[in-house]
Amino acid sequence: MLFEVIDEICDAFESTAFHAGMDEIFYLGESKCPRCGGRDPADLFAGEVQAIHDHLALKNRELWIWGDRLIDGKTTGIGEWEASYNNTYRAVDLIPKDVVICDWHYERPDQTAVYFAMKGFRVVTCPWRISQPGVTQVDDMVRFRNSSTPEMKPRFLGIVETTWSSTQSFINGYYGIGPKRPGQQNTAWQCFKDVFQRIDSLGN
Repeated sequence: MLFEVIDEICDAFESTAFHAGMDEIFYLGESKCPRCGGRDPADLFAGEVQAIHDHLALKNRELWIWGDRLIDGKTTGIGEWEASYNNTYRAVDLIPKDVVICDWHYERPDQTAVYFAMKGFRVVTCPWRISQPGVTQVDDMVRFRNSSTPEMKPRFLGIVETTWSSTQSFINGYYGIGPKRPGQQNTAWQCFKDVFQRIDSLGN
């Protein structure tokens, strides 16, 4: 059923890529699970990524996923939300290298795009609602490209701004429609403006 839904969405939007999420998976291979209890979470995670990847490949479509489950949260200190504490991070060496990694960090511009690129993946960095790390991530992406080998350069694809609200809410905020609420300095639309203003300032 899932594959049929994916196909319908991709067909409707004439899409050549599909973002499958795969983020914030905290419970996998739990001991009480009759199907996967005791199995390696990295193998389980990689198996799901491989299955979706292979289905999309039948129609020459790419798979995009969030990168948090592929980062070792304990070793890096990045934490359990933006990285993995349940050992799924080892799947980074098990999934196909043509998967595009969406490397999200919203409060601090962690340099994990380099990690994914060195593992052979193409990667985009994803800010959200705080402008300062978003602008830094733009500069980082340019620096990564400029200071990399010819093999690494094409793996740094750029920036994808994320929004976690309704389309109408984002549009209203972007155009200043409606009342301003207290404590709304950090918003997806302001980050979007600042990130793309920085990109525009870089020229070609």
